[in-house]
Amino acid sequence: MGLFRKKSKLTKSQAIDLLVSYLVGNSPVVFYNYDSEDFIKKGYSSNAEIYSIVKKITDKCNVSTPYVYIDREGVKSNRSMVAATRKQRNSVYGVARHNMSVRKALDFAPDDSDISKLLVNPNETQTWREFITLSRIFYFVQGEMFWWRHAGNDNCALSLHIAPAQRMQPILTNNKLSGWRMNKIGGGTRDFDLEDVFHFKMPNPNYDDNLSFLRGMSPLLAGLKYLQLSDKSLEAWIKSMQNEGAKGIVSPNHPNPELWLTPDQVAKTEDSVRTKIEGVENRNKIVVSGMPLQYTQIGLSPDALNIIKGLDQAGVKLCDLWGVPAVLFDPNPTYQNQKEAGKRFVLEVVLPYLNAEEDKINQWLVAPFAQRDGIKYTIDYDLSAYDELRLDLEDAEAMLKTHTINEVRVMLGSDELEEDYANQVFISQGMVPLSDYAIESTQI
Repeated sequence: MGLFRKKSKLTKSQAIDLLVSYLVGNSPVVFYNYDSEDFIKKGYSSNAEIYSIVKKITDKCNVSTPYVYIDREGVKSNRSMVAATRKQRNSVYGVARHNMSVRKALDFAPDDSDISKLLVNPNETQTWREFITLSRIFYFVQGEMFWWRHAGNDNCALSLHIAPAQRMQPILTNNKLSGWRMNKIGGGTRDFDLEDVFHFKMPNPNYDDNLSFLRGMSPLLAGLKYLQLSDKSLEAWIKSMQNEGAKGIVSPNHPNPELWLTPDQVAKTEDSVRTKIEGVENRNKIVVSGMPLQYTQIGLSPDALNIIKGLDQAGVKLCDLWGVPAVLFDPNPTYQNQKEAGKRFVLEVVLPYLNAEEDKINQWLVAPFAQRDGIKYTIDYDLSAYDELRLDLEDAEAMLKTHTINEVRVMLGSDELEEDYANQVFISQGMVPLSDYAIESTQI
C-alpha cells in the first residue's frame, strides 16, 4: 500500500536549500541570515535622511589624503615614535604631535613604487577617491566593506576591487573561517582565499548558530524602527498635504448680519482671492479689501502634528546611530553651535574611523609589500587639512614656549622653514627665579 505514496510538495525555502546544496555540495557555507541589500535599496538609495548622513560622513572622511611613507635615514626609533603618537590621535593635541613625529621620522615613498601607484588607481576603472568613497558607503550603510585583490606570486596586490557585502558568503573549514565566496552578477560564484579578502567591519555581538558575528552589524539594524518611522511618516505627511483641503476661511469680522456677505458676494470674493491673493504671481503683493472681512487659518489636525513630530524624532535618532550631531542638519543653526558640532563630528566620528581604517589597510595591504621589498612602508592619513583639528593661535603661542618654530609650524600643517633659528627653542629674557626676590628677615 505504501509503495506509491505521494510525495509532499516542496516549499519555496526547501527548494532553495536543495538547489544550494546541489550547487555548493556539502561544503560548510554559512549564508547571510538577513538581507543587507535592503539597507542599500530601502535605506541609502530611498531615504533622504540616510543618504544625507552617510554622504556627510564620507565627504568629511575624504578630506584626508593617504600617503605612503618610509623610514627616514639616520633617525633612531622612528617606527616606534610614529606608532606611539598614532595611538594618541584622539584630540587636537594628539593629532598635532603625530604630525610632528611623522615629519621627523618618515619620508615620502617614491611615487613609482607599486604600493604608491595603488593609492592613485587601485584598478583600471577607478581612482582611489572613487574606490574609497564607494567602500565607505557600504561600510556605513551595511556595517562592513569587502575588497578582493588580484595578487602576483609575491603575494602583493596588483589591483584592488570592491565586493558588495550582500554578495559575500563566509566559507568555513572545520568550523573556522577559511575564505569567502562571492556571488557574481548574472550567476556563478568565485572563491577567494582568506588572505585575498579585505574585510573591515563594525562589531557584531550576535553570537548565534548562523555565525552572525563573522559579519559586520549595520547601524540601520538597530535603527530599523526609526528608518521605518521616517519612511511612513514622510509618506503619511505627503498624503495629508494632498488631502488637506482648505487652508483657511474668509469671514465677516462684524456681528451685524446685515454686513455679512450674500451668496453672490461669497462667490465673487472667492474668485478675487484666487486671482489677487493665491499663486506665486501675487507674492509680496499688498491687497486692499473694501469689505469688513477677516481670515482664519485652519490648523493642522493632531494626527498631522504627530506625523511632523515623528519626522523630527526619526531624523535625530537616525543621526545618533552614527554619532553625527543632528545640529549639522539644522537649516538655521547658530554659528557657535555649528562650529562645536563640526568639531565633535570630526573628533568623535571621522577621526576614530580613519584611525581604524588606516590600521586595517596597513595590516592587510602594506605588509606584503614591506616583506617583498625589505622596506618598512606605512600608510598614514594626512589630517592637517581638517580645520577642526588645528591648534588655535593661543595654543600655538603657548607651544612656542617649549617647542621650536618648525615644530609648531608642522603642528599647524605648514611647511618648515630652512633657517637654523627655526629649529631652536626661544625663551623669554629677563626671567629670574622667585627666590631671588625673597625678603630676608631683618631686625628693626
